[in-house]
Amino acid sequence: MASVYEKAGKWYMRYKDHTGRWRDKVTQARTKTEARRIADDLERKAERQRLGLEERPPEDGGGSLGELLRWWLDTYSAESPSHRSNVSHIERHLLGSSLAAVPLTALSASRIELFLQEKSRELSPQTVNHLRGYISRAFNEARKVGRYTGPNPVATVAKRKVPRRPGDYLRLEEVPRLFEALADRWRPLFATALYTGLRKGELLALRKMDVDVRARLLTVQRSWERDTTKGGHTDVLPISAELLPFLEEAIRRSPSELVFPSEDGTMMRRDVALESVLRRALGRAGVVTGWRHVCRRKGCGHAEVAADDGARKCPSCGMSLWPKPQVRPIRFHDLRHTTATLLLQAGVPLASVQKILRHRDPRITVEVYGHLTPDYLRTEVDTLSFGLRPAQRQDDSGGQAAAGAEATSAASVLHAPASEPFAASVLQGPAGKNEGPGTIGELPQGFQALTSARDTGFEPVAFGSGGQRSIQLS
Repeated sequence: MASVYEKAGKWYMRYKDHTGRWRDKVTQARTKTEARRIADDLERKAERQRLGLEERPPEDGGGSLGELLRWWLDTYSAESPSHRSNVSHIERHLLGSSLAAVPLTALSASRIELFLQEKSRELSPQTVNHLRGYISRAFNEARKVGRYTGPNPVATVAKRKVPRRPGDYLRLEEVPRLFEALADRWRPLFATALYTGLRKGELLALRKMDVDVRARLLTVQRSWERDTTKGGHTDVLPISAELLPFLEEAIRRSPSELVFPSEDGTMMRRDVALESVLRRALGRAGVVTGWRHVCRRKGCGHAEVAADDGARKCPSCGMSLWPKPQVRPIRFHDLRHTTATLLLQAGVPLASVQKILRHRDPRITVEVYGHLTPDYLRTEVDTLSFGLRPAQRQDDSGGQAAAGAEATSAASVLHAPASEPFAASVLQGPAGKNEGPGTIGELPQGFQALTSARDTGFEPVAFGSGGQRSIQLS
């Protein structure tokens, strides 16, 4: 029969396990009665296991955490789209750590929490959450197949809070400038990325058989070498009339079954420098935050930051400074955000944008892009009316500055008519007959028209604490 005893201010219990051996374990019980209840529960469970009413745990307790993670990678992760990333993170941060050698029966929530706290000093909160998720998923799968019968120790380990920041994107007037700065070779790929919102792996895995030029339909069913997409489903998208000539030219030039292959016809590698291609083009297009003017004389080292790329002389040696563009931090994946953003700013319904981006869960589209809808909280904030007016002030000549006139001017800017929508043809039928593919060096007529488009009056969202959108009155 189970018994309890006190030692050094803690309550211990003594009970028979599923093999019939006596075990002594410390408890977190505060009273003798609570410790007795835990001991009785454990002994009853062990008796059911001895009688065959419950499955016995493995003799080795399921092995170590490292063995469990390797088993999970081979059994469950191997077929997932993120397998390479899973292997990289687990090998780098988990299998080489002291936690990997800990037996599963000795792995507690507190040990996992301490490990994650140490990792938080060198890794981002999102990466730490990934490590927590790997351990949790491995335990859950092991419990399903009886490889481990205890509770999941990660269940009580809290996730780290990840700061939520709105991603950057190309503005309407910046799209034509980017295309003018791209080399002919890259224009079809970048045009397809902007008009369809496809991910990098989906673009590079696109095959000629996936493009139905006559019906103007694009089938998205692969990503990299996998015969499935990140979401694990096949989708069919309409091809914009402006995008069609780009795709036709890419298909004509391709020497293989791929639409966007490398020069030898094979699929581009995962480390293909599309990011560098984009950033160089952004620099040439002037999509920058400023310019860094540096002196190229050996040993000088002078540098200064300016808002323009105008000619400047080095104050130390008198040589002309070389202006280097400080490109806005726009990634290749941000072209997908650009597609969604410009569609929403053009008045396309959120549900339609969800279908174009192929989000299975509409909540993802709402959480990421909901603030970009034209009427986002506009009616709600306009209900705040206090009758306040800016104070009148005297200028240097003794006359009153027309603060009210300034407010009226600002209001007229805010309520200026919206520009023509970008990429509306993605959702609509062709506006007219195609002019033909032409040459890849010529921009389609729709892109040329964008150079004169005006801003849509988008007001960026401000995020409050905890990732929740908030409005503060000062």
